[in-house]
Formats: sequence, structure tokens, C-alpha cells
Amino acid sequence: LEIRKHVEVLEKLRLHIWASLSRAQYVSLLKDFVESEFFVIDGDSLLLTFLDEKTQYLNYFYQIECFLQDFTEKGAKYVIVFFKDAEQMYLPYPHCLFLRTALIEHLRHNTGTTIHTEFSNCLSSKWEIFLRKNYPYFIVVSDIGLTSLQTDYLSILIAHSLSKKINIVLASGQEYDILRVYGYHVQSVYKHRLFFQKYEQDLRYACENLVRYKELFMCLYEHLKLSLKSIQKEVHQTVCLLKQLWPEGSDIRRVVCVLACAVGLKIYSNMLDNANTSMGAKTEQSARGRSKPLSPEEAADLCRMQCLTVAFLLHMPLAQRAQIRIMNFFWTQQVLPLIKMQQLCTHFALTQLSDTNDWKLDLTYLPDLNDDSLLINLAHYYEVEYTKGLEFEKELGKEIENEYQCLWNTVTKLAVKYSFGDAFPLRKTSQLFLERESTLFRDYKEEIPNIGLISVKSDLVEEYAGDILKDLPVLESNDPAVTSFTKYKEFDELCHWHSGRPLTEEYERVQCYADAKSKDPKERRQIQKLQTFRHFYGSTLEDSTSKLIVHQEDVARNANAAVKKTQKKHKSKAETIAEENNRRLKIKEEQKEQEQWKALCIPTEKEIKANLTVGINKLEKFLKTLKSKSVKFSVEMTGLSACLEVWKEHCREQGNKSKDLSKAVHVMRRIHILLEKYQDLLEKPHRQKLTRYLRLLGFENLACSLSGQTGENNDQNISNYAIEVGPARFQLQYMDYYLLREERNDPDPRVQHFIPDTWQRELLDAVDNNESAVIVAPTSSGKTYASYYCMEKVLKMSNDGVVVYVAPTKALVNQVVGTIYSRFTKKLPDGLVVCGVFTRDYRNDVMNSQILVTVPQCLEILMLSPRCQKWTKRIQYVIFDEVHCLGGEIGAEVWEHLLVTIRCPFLALSATVSNPEHLTEYV
Repeated sequence: LEIRKHVEVLEKLRLHIWASLSRAQYVSLLKDFVESEFFVIDGDSLLLTFLDEKTQYLNYFYQIECFLQDFTEKGAKYVIVFFKDAEQMYLPYPHCLFLRTALIEHLRHNTGTTIHTEFSNCLSSKWEIFLRKNYPYFIVVSDIGLTSLQTDYLSILIAHSLSKKINIVLASGQEYDILRVYGYHVQSVYKHRLFFQKYEQDLRYACENLVRYKELFMCLYEHLKLSLKSIQKEVHQTVCLLKQLWPEGSDIRRVVCVLACAVGLKIYSNMLDNANTSMGAKTEQSARGRSKPLSPEEAADLCRMQCLTVAFLLHMPLAQRAQIRIMNFFWTQQVLPLIKMQQLCTHFALTQLSDTNDWKLDLTYLPDLNDDSLLINLAHYYEVEYTKGLEFEKELGKEIENEYQCLWNTVTKLAVKYSFGDAFPLRKTSQLFLERESTLFRDYKEEIPNIGLISVKSDLVEEYAGDILKDLPVLESNDPAVTSFTKYKEFDELCHWHSGRPLTEEYERVQCYADAKSKDPKERRQIQKLQTFRHFYGSTLEDSTSKLIVHQEDVARNANAAVKKTQKKHKSKAETIAEENNRRLKIKEEQKEQEQWKALCIPTEKEIKANLTVGINKLEKFLKTLKSKSVKFSVEMTGLSACLEVWKEHCREQGNKSKDLSKAVHVMRRIHILLEKYQDLLEKPHRQKLTRYLRLLGFENLACSLSGQTGENNDQNISNYAIEVGPARFQLQYMDYYLLREERNDPDPRVQHFIPDTWQRELLDAVDNNESAVIVAPTSSGKTYASYYCMEKVLKMSNDGVVVYVAPTKALVNQVVGTIYSRFTKKLPDGLVVCGVFTRDYRNDVMNSQILVTVPQCLEILMLSPRCQKWTKRIQYVIFDEVHCLGGEIGAEVWEHLLVTIRCPFLALSATVSNPEHLTEYV
């Protein structure tokens, strides 16, 4: 019953995984120019992805390194995990087991990749802790194993990862380009967690059963059983003996070769001796069967060839090894079991050596431990081509001969009680190790066609190729390749072939709701409504009034006139009168603002006391309408007094209870503003008042620093209204963004409403110099101001120049359009407007506006349209907002196309680019 339940759960798991993988999306795995997410690669899935019977060892490791290098070069952060329990599934496949062990050691010692082998399986507690601590973005895993058991094991890993809100990426089907890695991505959703919660106990039981059974023996030649524990024990003893023979250490290829040959020969000879004594006549009967075991002498011949192969690997350049023959031979059924046994010995030898720290080993050549193609060539040479064997001194040289003899002598020393003969001759038996592959051949009688180009009349080809066309082979007109083409009627591509309707561009097919060039009264009315709405929408986004842009027809002439005016030493009578009039106007405006404040003073103060937040907002809104500094100072002092009264009233109501410090924040904020912006207007009574307020809040040290002397402390007043936090901690912890930062005091004539920072001035300078810039700054830090300054500059320079603002979404397009309407007003000739819009849903005033706000796809349509090329030449600046979309999964290629096709300076804005230097180099 339990077995049946176990099978049913695995069947449900397969259906669940197949359903999830069928919905996998082919996406970009790394988010370029934003951040590289941490992810995990399952080591066994990596091994299976590149596993191929015909792939040589060195090429196999090269493919894996290239796979990982593509991730590393693109800034990916990843680790590779090999689960311990997965090793048992490779025991029937010694070749894969040996590759797995060599791969782990190679990645650990010869690369900078982080390798984890401490987790038993994906359901262990250590793995759960690792996932909670690191929370990878996804896990790269294969969906197909060597066997159905391994496939089920990988399915459990996939189900467990998805249940932990970790996405899955299939190891197969991945592709690369210069910037991105693409793969099949499965998003973790709620149904994955629900499935795992429902069958968690059953899946744990199934996982235990998958890895519980361990192969203790491997059958060789039907009646010979190879004990895995005996191999481990023999390897351990042989490694200890080898350390005594080679105390200075050696290359990993030499060590693995002598260990595999010595251990393999000893165990194989011991197995044959035990089989002969225990089975007697049965051995002779089995010898007449399908596969007769090799004798110890024949096994020694194979090991001698392996030692010679390693000698070649140590001294033969890779360029010569690449020219080796491709043989149509493979190992016979008698040799294959011995090859598998030696692969097992190699696996256990590498495992034993990985735990050895007191012996010097050069692990550089771990990926090149063996070369099957070279070994088969040697076996073929001895069996078919030259049975007498190689003459080392004449054909190979003394160096390779000494290397080979050293290896074989070490093998014989490690064999201890067994004798397998000397190093020469290399083949002492006539046993055939190879047999030819049986292939079916078909004779194809196919005529080779003539090679040449088909003549085509094209002005473009003739202009590009020039005289080279005369030297190229051209097919005759009666050639079969030419006559086979069907001649069609010429199609000019001016209309649809099926309906005859004229062809239109994609730009023209987008619906146009309103156009300033229209003379239809209804459309004109629609235009008025649209502009009124945009003005109203813009006013809700910004409080600033619209700025009238004046076209500067001759900037150079105006500049020269300004220089001449500055050279005048004496003011004219008209200038004196104008200055006097301006001074009187300022006085009148100040008096008007004072009267206005007298009327609003008492109501504002009452409103602050009634509702602090609403009252402060109304006060600050009124401050923005004032121009007189003295009136602003009076308003701030009144606001400070009102805020203090609110704080005192709050303290009296609360008593000994905890107080709402946000009310004290408003008091401190007004003090900050007075000391920072109105320092020149503060007189002695004002300073005394501020000092008294600071003492009332309990900030005695701030009060002393402001007054310059130690004042009289009134413990009772301080205890009633004081804040129980120090002044420094209070300001840092509670005032947050109200804290005034260090700013420059020198105004910039290009900026009206604030004093720009140094980096903002550099951006304005870049715009003035018609230069491109990448702007990476936090949200609300002022980076967008450079784009509006760029728009203002283009509007001032001429009536023909165009600036294009590219936003990723239609919502942002509408917001930018509203802001432009609230900021800029310009008198233009009939038919021209300041701002136009082009999205996939609608367009208006695209060709007759100076500022076009659009999305990337629509700008690409305009840039590639033959009919819009005259308009594209008018573009003077392009502003890319949210340029980090360049590294997104959808539509990123359009941003790349635009950066390539535009022929003007641009501004690239973003708040989330983590590597701006790389982005700047790229664009």
C-alpha cells in the first residue's frame, strides 16, 4: 500500500511539474544596468546539461567554463550546489560519477566560483536555512535526469524551490548575446506552495526512498562482483603508500593515473583469484558465455597503455592533440567492465585526495585527466598498424620514455604482492581491445551543382561592390539554378496586393483626436477643451506659474549688446528713472503684501491652533506667493509662535503621558528656517525669543550657543514642556527630511526658484554646450529639472527645433504633458504648438510641435519612417526618462535602437541604475 501511494504521489508530482514548465516564459534572466540578482545553479543539472558520450573530458570542462563565464562577465552573482545524496544515483554510471567528482574539485580549486557540497538534499534543514538567509532570485535546474529516479529527484527539487517562493530557470535552452542571458523562467505562484504543503510528508518519504538504496556491489562479467567498500579501502591504503614514494607531491594526472591503475589491477586480480577458487568448473562454463573476463596480464596491457597516454598528455602540446585521428572503433565487451572499474577507482581516488591537506598536489590539470580518443588511437596502433610496438628512442624520445617508465614502475611498487611485468614491451598479450563500429553506407549519385552568383540588376549592389562584381563567378541564364526560378510581375509596394488600397505608415494609422492645423470648428473646440484640461491637470501637479518663452532671433547680437551696455560707466537719465520706478513698485508691492498678511494673520494663527497640519500647509502655500523677504520673515515668526502654543497645549493635555513629538518637529522646523534663511533680519529681541523657545523645548545647549551666554534655567517650565530626547537625537530621529542640508548660496541666473547644487549646474552646463549626459540621482533630487531646462533652451532658440521626451509608460507621458503646459507658454506662428503627444492609442500635433512627448516604440516608428525624415532632422535633443528600462525584459531592444538611430545629444535619466559608469561607457 505504501509503495502504491509512493508511486501515485510521484505521478502527481510529474504532472504538477509538467504543467508548471509548460507555462515557462522565455525571458532575460539578468536585469542589466539595474542590479544582478543572486541565484543558485544546481551542480548536477549543470553536469547533465553538457553530458555527451562523445564529448572528450577537456572539451566538456571547457563548455561548462564558457557557460559560467557568460554569467560572470554580465555581472551575475551565483553559487553552485552539489547535493550529497545525488552522488548515489551515478553509481551505475562510473563515467558520470568520475566527471562529477572532477568537476567539483576543478571548480573549487581552479575557479573563483563558490561551491557548496555540505547539503544532503533539498529537504534538509541546512538547505532551508541557506535559502532563508540568501533568498536566491531563482535556481537553475534541469528537468530531465539520467534515469527516471533522478528525474523524480530533480522534480522534488523544483517543487520545493517553487514552494519557497523561489523561481526556477531551466538549465537547457539558454541563449546569450552581448548584454543578456535568455532562458525559460518559471514564476513561483500560490498553487506551488499549496501543492507542496498538501504532499510535503509524502514527498519527503519519496525523497528518502530515492536515495536510501545504495549500490554496494557492481557486477563485472556476470559472475564477478566488485565491492565498492573494498575500492575505498584499497584507495586509502594506496594513497598512504604513494605519499611515501612521492613525498614531494606531484601533478594530479600522474597521481590519479598510478592510483587508478594500481588499485584497479590489485582488486581485479584479487577478484579473479577468488572467483577461480570458489567457483571452479562454473568459471569455465561462464567463460564460454558471452563475455570472457580479461586475464590479469591483459588488464596490465590496458593499464600500460593508460600510463603511456598520460605520458603523452604531460608532454604533447594541445595543438598536436587536436590533430589526432577520429577512429571508428570502440572498446569490446570484455574491456568495458575494466574501463568502468578504473573510472570508479579514479572517482574514489579524487575523493580521497580532496581530503588530503598534508601533501602537495598540482590541481591545475584536473579537466585533462584522461583522453579517450588518444587511448583508442594507441590501442588501434598496437592491434592493427604496428604490432611490434613503438621504438621510444627513435619515435618518441627519451623524455616520454622516462615519463612512461616512471609511471609504470610506480604502479608496480604500489601493487605490492602482485607482479604485472616490466614497462617494456608495452603489449605482452595479443588480446584485441577494439572492434569496428557497424555502419550502414548508402551510395548517393548526386551531381554537384555549379557554383556561382545569380545576376541581379541593383543600383545599390553595383554602387557598393563596384568593380569587384566583374571578378565574381556568375551563372549563365540557361543554368538550371536560374531557370528554376519563377518570374513574377514587378510589385512597386505602393498598395496592398490583395485589396489594392494604398499602403499607409504605422504613424498614420494611429488615431488623431485633435490637430492645431485643423480649421474645422468642432475640432478647434476639441483642441481648446484638451488644452484647458492639460493646463488644469498641470496646475494640480505644480504650483509654479506658466513661464512665457520669448524667441531669441539673434542670440549673438543680444550678447554683444549686453557687453556694450556693461562697458558704460555712467547710467543714463532713463535708466535712473527706470530704477527709481522699480524701487517704488517694490515698495508698493511690499506694502500690499503686508496689508494682505495683516488680514490673514489672525485667521491663519487660529487655523494652526485648530488643525496643525492644515494650518501649516496653508501658511506655506501663502509663503510661496510672497516676494518680500521682510513679509516672509513676519509670517515665519507668527507661524513659530502658533506652533509653540500648539505644543504647549498638547503638553498640558497629556500631562505625564507620552507626547506626540511631530508637533515639536514643526516648532523646530520653523526655528531652522528662521536661522537659515533670515539670519540678516534677526535682531536681538528675535534671538532672545528663539533662545527662550529652545529652552522651553529642553535644548539648553542649543539655546546657549544661540545667545552666547548661559541663561537662567527654570526647571519647572522645562520639565512641563521639555522633550525627553537630546537635541541631536531628536533632529536626526524625528525631523527626517525636514533637516536642512548644506546648500550653495550663490544663485544661478538660469534657475529661478531655487539655488542649484554643483552637480545640477554641471548638468545645465552640459545642456548649454549641447552635450549628452547620463543623470543618475534619487527620486525628487532635481534631476528632472535639467530636462525642463533643455526644453526651455530649445523653445528659446528657434521655432523649428524639436526636443523629444521619451517616457516608458502612457501614465508618465500624461504627467509630463501636464507639467509642460503648466511651465511653458510661447507665442508661435499659426499651426504650431508647444507640446504634442504620440502613443500607440492616440496622437496629436506630432509634426507641428516643439516638444514631443512619446513612448519608445512610437519614436522608433518616426525615426524609421521615410516620410518623417525631414522632421527627424529638426530634433535637437532627446530625453530618455527611466533609462534603466534599457535592461528590462520586455521592450529593451527598442531603447537600444533609439540610442543608435538618433543623431543629436541626449539626456538619460534614472534613479535605479547601480552601475552608471558601465551604462555611460555603453551609450
